[in-house]
Amino acid sequence: MICQKCGEEVRNGNICPRCKSDVVLLNKVRTISLKQYNKGVYYAREGDYSAAIISLSQCVMFDKKNYVARNLLGISYYQIGMVGDALKQWIISESMKNEKNPATKYIAALQKNGRMLEKCNDAIVFYNKAIGQFKAGSDDLALIGLKKAVDFNPNFVDAYNLIAAYYVGKGDKKKARTYIDKVLEIDKRNPKALEYLADLSSENKKSDDKNTTGTGYNENAPKKIKVRWEIVTFFAGVIITGAIAAALALPGIESGFLKKIDTLEERIIQLEDENTNGTSTFALKYKQLEEENETLKAENEQYKAAEANKEQAESFQLALNYSASGENIEAAKLLKKLDVEKFEEEDKSRIEALKEKTYPFAAEYYYNEGESLFSAGNIDEAEVELKTALEYGSKENFMDDVLYLLGSISENKGDTEGAKEYYARVINEFSDSNVFEQSENKLNELLSSGA
Repeated sequence: MICQKCGEEVRNGNICPRCKSDVVLLNKVRTISLKQYNKGVYYAREGDYSAAIISLSQCVMFDKKNYVARNLLGISYYQIGMVGDALKQWIISESMKNEKNPATKYIAALQKNGRMLEKCNDAIVFYNKAIGQFKAGSDDLALIGLKKAVDFNPNFVDAYNLIAAYYVGKGDKKKARTYIDKVLEIDKRNPKALEYLADLSSENKKSDDKNTTGTGYNENAPKKIKVRWEIVTFFAGVIITGAIAAALALPGIESGFLKKIDTLEERIIQLEDENTNGTSTFALKYKQLEEENETLKAENEQYKAAEANKEQAESFQLALNYSASGENIEAAKLLKKLDVEKFEEEDKSRIEALKEKTYPFAAEYYYNEGESLFSAGNIDEAEVELKTALEYGSKENFMDDVLYLLGSISENKGDTEGAKEYYARVINEFSDSNVFEQSENKLNELLSSGA
């Protein structure tokens, strides 16, 4: 028999001659640990992360050196939004095995995403504050805080459960079910969510029984508590864990390695406190990187602004060239895209003058295109061209026709409000228009019909 603690072969009896450990007990512990690990793997694959956490926690309690189980335990914590607990397990795992350990990649990925860690920390702050607010009777404030928590951490199962419990207590079954379903999407057989779901189902059944029988219902009767096998299994596991933990605490069995792990866990708690206070090396480095990032972002914005101004100036110069060569439509298109506020006052005046010169050409061009398309029955395409003409034109002698055609198109499409607006503009803005009478008749018809 091989001693699981020091590797010595034990040929006689149960006690290892080197480390004086009970090899039979250690083998039993290892067997139970492996069984819990296999259960944890199964539950994790099924998406039942709560059950996986229970099994894997027992596994590493029996065998603290099982870094593979700690990695999976960390993943299970991460999946239900407990990022801090996940990071703790991965740090312990990495301390056991530095080379070719996936935990190193997991930790690095979290460190790169500092904003995500910050959000998860904010979520915990809101969650803890909500618990205090519930105790103080400020339920509405607590609910707001919990919803902020799940906004920061969309996988925060405990926060979703607390929201569900709130709505169960309020009797709002629909909203409670929404949050219960959200939990079960993340954690397939979450015990609390299933308990709330059972409560809702039980209330529905009682309500149905009362409505159908009309007798035999006593609202003061005590509720029967349904004990599920998962809960029984969990408590049984706790009893077994306690017994074996007591056995492992016997003199001569506890190793220096276990002490090292306990020390490391204390150090992790210390580092977490320092990180929260902003005094840890990581927090200070993160703050420095954040400041450098803000500086780079500001420089980038300045660069982008300078490039944008340069492009605007080039576009204006090109518009001047187009206009000088008689290509007024192309010039108008460029002018329309300019952000006039980015120019000096002198250039603003030059831009406005160039618009007055080129825009009528563009308006007439798009009007002719729109009229041709309208005559050909291409209503949708005609509408696009005519609206573009409207953007360039103002009081040109064809703008009343543009408005009238747009009114006709709107009326044809069933947009009576739009049609009224276009016809009214013809009447109000072009009193001597050749389509004044038609517009007036159209508007009166629409008003009289109540459309």
